[in-house]
Amino acid sequence: MNKLYIFCFSCIAFIHCLPTLGQENKVDDFKNQSHFITGIGGSYVNVLDEGISPLLYNGIGGGVILGHFQEKENSINTSSAKFDFNNPSSSISNAEMYTFRLEGHYQHYWKMKDDEKWDWKIRPGFDLSAKWALRQHLSFTNNSQHIETRFSVAPSLMIENTFQLWNRNFNFGYFTSIPILTYATRPLFASTKFPASVNKEEVEFLDYVKDGEIISFGNYFKWSSQFYLYYPLKNGNGLRLDYFWNFESYKAQNPMITGEHSIMISTFFKI
Repeated sequence: MNKLYIFCFSCIAFIHCLPTLGQENKVDDFKNQSHFITGIGGSYVNVLDEGISPLLYNGIGGGVILGHFQEKENSINTSSAKFDFNNPSSSISNAEMYTFRLEGHYQHYWKMKDDEKWDWKIRPGFDLSAKWALRQHLSFTNNSQHIETRFSVAPSLMIENTFQLWNRNFNFGYFTSIPILTYATRPLFASTKFPASVNKEEVEFLDYVKDGEIISFGNYFKWSSQFYLYYPLKNGNGLRLDYFWNFESYKAQNPMITGEHSIMISTFFKI
């Protein structure tokens, strides 16, 4: 677990070394805004995981998200937990697999000086993320299951613009992040069930994150992008349409590449 401790310490140091941007006092009547987020959507994925198969798998699926959005005088904080399920198949072998993913994010963005004077608002920040993924091959009687985890810290950027359409206000925005440091676990082989991959009959929670490695550019690359269109309602709630695009590449002993397109509709409830 020493590698995981080193990774956590590096994340804390990264956050404390970030500049404190946009701390100037603004108007006194500013009110904090906080919303609870629920969403549902669909996705299309491409998976090439040589730990299970050398073939490309692709298919559709769906996901749900729960989150929290908070806007303060000088910053914006978002946190979310997203669960995805997909059923990709190979066009060559007609074999299928199930993929399950649970991913959490915490994002913090600083408002720049004179932020409200600009039509396009650019807000730098960071993204802390954790991911647990399971791939289950349906055609194998053994070596059918592959489980992996990720913990990443990434610089992030938020761009937002407010405009009017049909006498109604809308917010259009963009989020993007690229991890610079990741603690990753990736089994060297797939197993029939997870206990076989750690050689234990009863698996403890920390077994999911043991024996990982700290990786960065060269061995690991991930690019996450999110476009959104937000419509605020008069009662303080809102609706948002999101388009997500993700690309991930891990040059391990058994390389892995995934790509994903997804669309999600979310409701924002004022709290």
